[in-house]
Amino acid sequence: MSLKKFSDLFNDLDSINSTNNKIDVLKKYFLSNEPIDNSWAIYLLTGKSNKRFISGRYLKNLFSQIYEYPQWLIDSCYLKVGDSAEVITLLLKNKTNSRNKKLSNISLNELLSKIIPELSKLNEEKKNYEIKNIWETLPEDNHLIFNKILTGTFRVGVSIGLITKSISKLINIDEEIISHRLMGNFNPSIDSYKFLINRNINLEELNSKPFPFLLANTFEDKIFKVAINDFQFEWKYDGIRIQLIKRSGNVSLWTRGQELVNESFPELVEKMLCIKDEFVLDGELLVWNFKEQIALDFPFLQKRLNRKSPTSSIQIKYPIIFIAYDFLEINNRDIREVKLENRRIELEKYFSKWQNKAENNINTIFRISDLIYPKDWSDALSFKEKSRENNTEGLIIKNKRSPYTSGRKKGIWWKYKVDPMQLDAVLIYAKGGSGRRAGLYTDYSFALWKDQELIKFASAYSGLTNIEIKELDKWIRKNTIEKFGPVRSLKPEMVFEISFEKIQISKRHKSGIAVRFPRITKWRKDKQINDADSLENAYKLLKKIS
Repeated sequence: MSLKKFSDLFNDLDSINSTNNKIDVLKKYFLSNEPIDNSWAIYLLTGKSNKRFISGRYLKNLFSQIYEYPQWLIDSCYLKVGDSAEVITLLLKNKTNSRNKKLSNISLNELLSKIIPELSKLNEEKKNYEIKNIWETLPEDNHLIFNKILTGTFRVGVSIGLITKSISKLINIDEEIISHRLMGNFNPSIDSYKFLINRNINLEELNSKPFPFLLANTFEDKIFKVAINDFQFEWKYDGIRIQLIKRSGNVSLWTRGQELVNESFPELVEKMLCIKDEFVLDGELLVWNFKEQIALDFPFLQKRLNRKSPTSSIQIKYPIIFIAYDFLEINNRDIREVKLENRRIELEKYFSKWQNKAENNINTIFRISDLIYPKDWSDALSFKEKSRENNTEGLIIKNKRSPYTSGRKKGIWWKYKVDPMQLDAVLIYAKGGSGRRAGLYTDYSFALWKDQELIKFASAYSGLTNIEIKELDKWIRKNTIEKFGPVRSLKPEMVFEISFEKIQISKRHKSGIAVRFPRITKWRKDKQINDADSLENAYKLLKKIS
């Protein structure tokens, strides 16, 4: 099957807004292709471990060298388009040798399993020659797909959910089963695709895979009208969501992003192997301060996530804990359809059993979540407002009668988060956006006062409306002081309200602080730059929460 069919699919999916139409397009594509090409298509569209063979900068430099285009011209085009693969595709127009039919009928499988792996083995000179040769012998319709695969920037409006729905309708099997089969690693092969579309359910084949995660919705005020006793309350931690699986004598730690992280947390794997039962638990993995019995900030956890084989000293310096808050399977019995309140009873019963076994010795690394019991909704608000005292983000509210289903279903879980912290800051730098925001300045840096100097403290790119972005873009172009490549330094005139979840000391930043999830929440046209906050105010926020 030619690569052109996949190129057509990519273009169709990128141009269609209707979810149902996208599902129909995917169904038709899967029906008309070989299993191996369907398998590669799923791999690319779901973004499962898409590898970057060369960088976007490398691609642009290579084009510049081969066709003698000035680099400034390519960079100017990039600012308008915002995607290296797409820029080079547009510039490659009319570069194909129409008489050379060598790659006119190449398949997706041949490209991904043979041509590109061979490319990655070559030295730079030979690699450059081969890429040029492919550009000039591959039909123009396929240039975009080839360039995107090279740079690992395969982004299109297709979620795993859409793939799941299309295959579910294709073979008339429940979406939950397809979703489960797609969890974890997906190795493109004929067998992988046949397993995915198999109408017969073999639980053994799903042994190593996590269940699809249940996600929480943003809190809605209408919940206040429901009796508070209908809900279970827990603290919302800022760690990484983990499904801890013990099946067939093996332990697997799967993140919500479907990464297997056993190597980063070997001490947890070792402890869980001591438990004789088999199970699947859902919970949060954190770096823990055992002296104060409090979770440490997320950057401490990142120091563990980025290590494949942490030394014993690293394990001691950044000790972890897994806090389980849901029970999904016990000794090969799937209990996801059991009501939450009953799953909680099972979780407490088994945890007590495991905890009391001296040989397990799990207390230092594994516990279950504490439940919170507010008397009424006003009391729940009080708990939420106190959440920063124990370094949590607020509450998770769960319907006691709910099953454990997949995705962000309504009426099941909600995030009741503490209000963000805020500072008024001065805009000092702007950078061009990419993708749909190409051609506009949409990435901004903000500063706070220290004496009479503005010191950068955060960068943000979200929070403004499209109208505000265009208005600010015009202002930026008229009020640029200097240009540093894609970045412009600006006249300090505009003040914005910046919201963020956490603030902490940071030696890496000139300001001495770092904030988590900064975003713009208001364009303060009513304020002058002297009205902006100071670093002293930021440090006062630090003292409040420490």
